[in-house]
Amino acid sequence: MMPNRLLEPALHKIEKPDLIHPAKSTLRNGIPVFALKAGQQEVCKIDFVFEAGIWQQQKPLLASLSNAMLQEGSKNYTAAQIAEFFDFHGAYLQLTADYHNGTVSVITLEKHVDKLLPVIEDLIKHSIFPSSEFQTLLKRRKQRFLLETEKVKILCQKKFSEVLFGQGHPYTLGLKAEDFDNGEIEDFVRFYKQHYHSKNCEIHLSGQFSDSIVDSLDKYFGSNDWEGQATTTETKEIIATSEALVRINKENAIQSAIRIGKLLVEKQHPDYFGLQILTTILGGYFSSRLMMNIREDKGYTYGIGANFVSLNQAGYLIITTEVDKQYEKDTLKEIKKEIDLLRTKLVSEEELNRVKQYLVGEFLREFDGPFSLSQAFRNIHDFNLDYSFYDKYYETIQSITPQHLQNLALKYLSTESMHTVIAG
Repeated sequence: MMPNRLLEPALHKIEKPDLIHPAKSTLRNGIPVFALKAGQQEVCKIDFVFEAGIWQQQKPLLASLSNAMLQEGSKNYTAAQIAEFFDFHGAYLQLTADYHNGTVSVITLEKHVDKLLPVIEDLIKHSIFPSSEFQTLLKRRKQRFLLETEKVKILCQKKFSEVLFGQGHPYTLGLKAEDFDNGEIEDFVRFYKQHYHSKNCEIHLSGQFSDSIVDSLDKYFGSNDWEGQATTTETKEIIATSEALVRINKENAIQSAIRIGKLLVEKQHPDYFGLQILTTILGGYFSSRLMMNIREDKGYTYGIGANFVSLNQAGYLIITTEVDKQYEKDTLKEIKKEIDLLRTKLVSEEELNRVKQYLVGEFLREFDGPFSLSQAFRNIHDFNLDYSFYDKYYETIQSITPQHLQNLALKYLSTESMHTVIAG
């Protein structure tokens, strides 16, 4: 029977997906392994995660450059040989350092895992930090830094982080050009030895892999020949500035970068889910209030957004945009207007339903594919949360009311409590 094309198909409520949980095992030396087997392609990802982020460094650049140097030469391989080896096997090596972790990630066909592991072992356990490669990396990073700091959006973001967290805090983007001139290779080698070892490591597997992969990992990483002292994460005081408005003048700048925000609750707080939804309404998707007003209606900017950022030791709201200087004051006025409207007028059921549909779609996308599933696990594991976090978030999306959102706006979104930074 042919369907009647004049009738729209019935709408169905999107149900929460059944999430695949990783299986946990332990290597001989105590390294935890979280293996999430999923997907159809014979591709797997291995993440070696070390507590070796900015939070642990005593001097600028230690975390990022120590991590980057892992591919620049080891006991048995030069930088060129490492690059050629991964390229030959069609594997991808990614090195990243963030606020709390330094990570070595490898994406490869499952059949090549056993060939790659000895090389990965060597660059993690026996990196030698060649002086010439270190100086080249330092020079290249400095050039990139100098170019980036000419942009008003970078100047604005750096100052905003300082206003929010205080000078010297690990979450403050306080890097300076002279920090690149004071880099002594011995400091980076010391940081590497202190943090890249078995007592400071966990391994995350995702994708398709053989049942013997944990045995292979144990062969190369399960021994006690690379022990060290486990890192302890200390709480560091946040000292936010009392300044409500900070301006950075940039000669010849055509645009002004604007950052507005404040410290909010952390991921474990019961108001977290509602604040995520409230932030989405304000500026978290293309049809958000800030976008529809300041971009679509007024035409002041190509883009404006609001994000509720969760870090291990803090959470904060940030509104970001870049506008022509002539629209700066009007943009600030309209941002305040939209925040005040959330406090004084209930969100309509029509708008709330639209946002709920968007958020459910984003919720499903977060678990689309094995690597996304693994990252979703990391997003709770790194905060000492469990999968009930996602159950509560989904339930909040479905059940939250306009009145609840207004109460949250009244409690948290006072413009008088926010900091504004303008660079331009």
